[in-house]
Amino acid sequence: MTKIATLCALRVIIAVILGVGLQPTPMTAWSESMSEQTSQLIGDWEKITRSACSQIYPDSIQFQEGGLYFGQKDLPCMFTQWDVGTYEIVGPNQIKISTANDAIIAYKFSISNDILTFVDPDGCEFKYQKVK
Repeated sequence: MTKIATLCALRVIIAVILGVGLQPTPMTAWSESMSEQTSQLIGDWEKITRSACSQIYPDSIQFQEGGLYFGQKDLPCMFTQWDVGTYEIVGPNQIKISTANDAIIAYKFSISNDILTFVDPDGCEFKYQKVK
């Protein structure tokens, strides 16, 4: 390869990295889906699953606009993995939630017919019903 060809190839690579000459991409179906999931998530939810593995999660939770949530147990002063913190939908059916010890954990989730289903990293599945 000649020096000129090498320089031309280098310019193309730099242009691609910097995005020079590239057209902006339209909003993808994924980002539209994320926006829809976020709007469905906002509100108050009551846990309807009472399995052993779901006991560390709050009995009720409120997701607010701006990525904040507040969780609580039915009995005052009981520990909950999600007490107060932040959430962020990071992909299709994936959400990151800050926990009581400030770790940020990724969970699978879905919303259907006012039922919010989570699956934690250990495979525990638990559900919440939207409060109307």
